[in-house]
Amino acid sequence: MIKTVVAGMLGAAALLFVGQPAKADWLCGPDQCVWVTYNVVSVPAYAVTWGPPTNPSCYWKQGIFGRWKYICP
Repeated sequence: MIKTVVAGMLGAAALLFVGQPAKADWLCGPDQCVWVTYNVVSVPAYAVTWGPPTNPSCYWKQGIFGRWKYICP
């Protein structure tokens, strides 16, 4: 009986861990933001609403007049 309870608890813990989304954020420098697969401590306000890139090589670059452009080579 105890083995069944422990096995059930381990199974529930595994499902909880697997169900959590991986931490990832935009890491921004002065004129470019890249997607990193770890949690960034401070994401700039302008990048908070940006979703993940469509391809791993995509990034945001600040252009003329301070406007940000999504670049996906």
